[in-house]
Amino acid sequence: MIRRLFAAALIALIAASLGGCRYSHEITEMAYAVALGIDKEGDDIAVSVQFAKPLSISGGSGGGESSGGSSQEGEEGGAKNKNTTVLTVKSKDIFTALTAAENNLSKEINLSHVKLLLFSKDIAQDGISDYVKQFMKSSQFSPNTYTAVSLCKAEEYMKTANPSLEINPAKYYTLLFSNNDNNYMPSATLRELYFNLSANGEGEVLPVANLSNDESNEESKSGEDGYYAGELSVGGENEADVSGMAVLSGGRLKQILSTKDALYYHMLTGKLREIYFIIPSVKEEGQHITLRLTQGKKPELGAEEVGENPKLSAKVCLNGEIVKCPDSDFNELGIDGLNELASSYIKEQLESFLEYTKNASGTDVTGFGKFAKMHFSDWCGWSLYNWQDKFMRAEFSVTANVNITREGLVYSG
Repeated sequence: MIRRLFAAALIALIAASLGGCRYSHEITEMAYAVALGIDKEGDDIAVSVQFAKPLSISGGSGGGESSGGSSQEGEEGGAKNKNTTVLTVKSKDIFTALTAAENNLSKEINLSHVKLLLFSKDIAQDGISDYVKQFMKSSQFSPNTYTAVSLCKAEEYMKTANPSLEINPAKYYTLLFSNNDNNYMPSATLRELYFNLSANGEGEVLPVANLSNDESNEESKSGEDGYYAGELSVGGENEADVSGMAVLSGGRLKQILSTKDALYYHMLTGKLREIYFIIPSVKEEGQHITLRLTQGKKPELGAEEVGENPKLSAKVCLNGEIVKCPDSDFNELGIDGLNELASSYIKEQLESFLEYTKNASGTDVTGFGKFAKMHFSDWCGWSLYNWQDKFMRAEFSVTANVNITREGLVYSG
């Protein structure tokens, strides 16, 4: 009898604890953030939170809250996106700013649906390591949140980004930054960025955002092929552009690269999707050969020697199809000659990319350090080797094999 009474009391206690709703919140009481941007404001930071407007996303008539929320349109610096609103608070600390922002809202801020963390260029130059660690330690942020660097102010980018082809702004950021088929920008989640920051001597890469034709990208131009974020004339309602990649070392911004550089980065890291690639004609001046390239298999990276001058190797294999080729090139070179021409050209471009990023940023962008570590038996030896210093004296040996498997419909242009 006593056992039964004890069991009944225990069940009642468990039921009472499970039935509580102390920390529960109604959906209508929450303000769901879809993006968070960090700008530098003197000695402080400006934290901008972008919220989705529920009535706009659900296809509401635009009355009430929806029409009131869009009253900023047309004002100087006002939001151009009818489906979102941006709130900016200046503070010394991120979470202090978020608390202050919450005090200005009628709802509690929910950060679990944030899809983008956007760091301004000034913040990235000062270093983002501390921010990344704070976000990872916080249970409010998802480790799968995408991260990027903005050449303009993060606040302005979020106000200007207008997903005209997507009603849901959260889905817009997910599709844009997931990089499933984009060869001209990398993709980096908060989790990936955190682990890369923990690596010894290896760099981090992030996509670059900017406003179309914005003057803040002028210093990034180098005259090379490809374009930088903001140089592409987007047109239409959306003036926001995401192109190229930012190279960081130890969490600090070192270099802004073009879309062409991002393409070579994807070739060397095995992330290349189908791409149309142009090679200058060797027979007709001013003409070019266009190939449709795919990655036949994963590239082979290696560290042959790890001394004062590391010997690093890379082998890239690509499958190709001819899309456009001048008659003189096709008739004189044939398929074998075109394979050799494409292989030689891509080899030179990859070597140039590796030397350029090494000298300009001093960072192991493509991850050769993973293979250099294999020459050391313990972490202490690897740390004492000082990979980042030795990488600056590295010598590269690149092999590129292009195999044109289909001639396609040869168009001489």
